[in-house]
Amino acid sequence: MKNIGLLYIMAFAVLSSCSLKNDMMLPTDPAGIESFAIRNQVSAQISLSQNLITVTMPKGANLSALTVEKVTYLAATELDNKYYPIIREGDVLNLSDTLVVSFKSYRVFTWKLIAKIVETEQEPDPDPVEGAQLYNMSFDDWTKLNDKTWYPYAEDASGENKIWTSANPGISILGLNTTVPEESFVHGGKAARIYSDYKVKFAAGTLFTGEFMGLKGLSGAEIAWGVPFSERPKSLKGYFCYKPVPIDRTDAAHSDMKGQTDVGQIQVILADWDAANLYEGYAEGAIDDKGRFHVITSNTTSQFVDFENDPAIIAYANYEFSGETMENYEAFELEIKYRNDRTPKVVVIVCASSRYGDFFTGGTGSTLYVDDFSFVY
Repeated sequence: MKNIGLLYIMAFAVLSSCSLKNDMMLPTDPAGIESFAIRNQVSAQISLSQNLITVTMPKGANLSALTVEKVTYLAATELDNKYYPIIREGDVLNLSDTLVVSFKSYRVFTWKLIAKIVETEQEPDPDPVEGAQLYNMSFDDWTKLNDKTWYPYAEDASGENKIWTSANPGISILGLNTTVPEESFVHGGKAARIYSDYKVKFAAGTLFTGEFMGLKGLSGAEIAWGVPFSERPKSLKGYFCYKPVPIDRTDAAHSDMKGQTDVGQIQVILADWDAANLYEGYAEGAIDDKGRFHVITSNTTSQFVDFENDPAIIAYANYEFSGETMENYEAFELEIKYRNDRTPKVVVIVCASSRYGDFFTGGTGSTLYVDDFSFVY
């Protein structure tokens, strides 16, 4: 097994301070792990909100004897610049079960380390991930609510981590879930399987950052695009596999596309939308008080982002793909093109099995697999 370069995952936490009755202030710097790597790992993810490190190892790895390749710690306070590492580079860890460790600055911070093995043979990622990432960009975490609707986050995920969603909340009433976890055909861990289907109405599979707001009449839906994000990555990378079929469902405006091969899509938007400074091309209410854009699709009412002219869009990236059915995952890196030097407030990532699904146009059965996304800085 080949050794690989280190995987650095940098994370930063902001902890609120509290005041004592004698007006003395407690320190606020947390204690914990800032970056971590196991020798020959596939990937590692650090969750500061959960004080959790998840390491993914190649198939055949011995989880009871894993060698620490890299570990650094979050700084303690300036007055007491000490941390209490119990893990050092070169240590051999047993991660066949959850390892619980504690660190201390002004209070004790308890962390958990877990390891898992990928289902298929693969080489470790030679291009390590650095910089701020979104929760569950690996698409390993899923939960099924009410034994009916799949959501791409863990069952115990906090509210701030419920950032990925799909059309499932609107169509599961019909017995459909067009965005589901994939456990056998994966790049690492689990993947997302996004597919287009038909029941009463054509439903394109989608996976996006934001919130499903509800149905619009009998044919459409309203979704809020965007989750808080203030970084400026240069690209989005990941793995995908697309298996398109001929378009068999269209609306009247796209009837000439019937029989053509379906088109998949991945988009990224960085924006600073503001309801108080609404772009003149949008209707009132297009932007909510959280700075999210409300996409509306129905036969009677529609509302879409003006990608070309919206002045609130700071950066944009679009990847459309079609052609022959893919047999395996392929890597992609989508350049994010900036239009100005402002700081974003939200990020939108959208994956669709049928590019024209907003217009009820696509191929029944077109399937897009996506896995292991990350931002590149």
